[in-house]
Amino acid sequence: MVLTVCAALVSAFSPQPAKAVDVAKAATEFGQEGAWTNVCDIDRMTDSRACRLAVYRLFDDGKDVGFIALSVIPTGNDYHLFLTSSQGMIDSCAIRVDRQPRIESRIATINMCMFPNFMSGRILDQFKNGSTVLVRVNFTRASKRDIDFSLNGFSKNFEEMQRSLQ
Repeated sequence: MVLTVCAALVSAFSPQPAKAVDVAKAATEFGQEGAWTNVCDIDRMTDSRACRLAVYRLFDDGKDVGFIALSVIPTGNDYHLFLTSSQGMIDSCAIRVDRQPRIESRIATINMCMFPNFMSGRILDQFKNGSTVLVRVNFTRASKRDIDFSLNGFSKNFEEMQRSLQ
């Protein structure tokens, strides 16, 4: 089961098909579970830099096994926050940093929710000054999943990503 989860995790963050991914490479490429990682790749054709800041958590509650991941991706003059799940059809998502009011998004697809305008929408300030973020994923099959992520290391990695993009 862990092999399946790792393959799903890698395929969600990687342009490579899941079959072609070495599972041992997952920890190397995405870092330690629960730790923020900054990854920048240079497009060989255009020489442009594509970066993402990501963290993931695996779960096994006895009936479901999978992962939830957060990714911050630059988009023009701002950033978008993506919440990805290995479990399928998402109806909506919400995030809550510490005891701040929750922020909801209905911009959802098969396995992802998006929170646009991460920097201009003030979510970035909450992430930089907070200690934890609680995410809630509401699935179309009338179930939900809550996962906590530490924000330890977020600021350092976000600043690193910004420097890499200049």
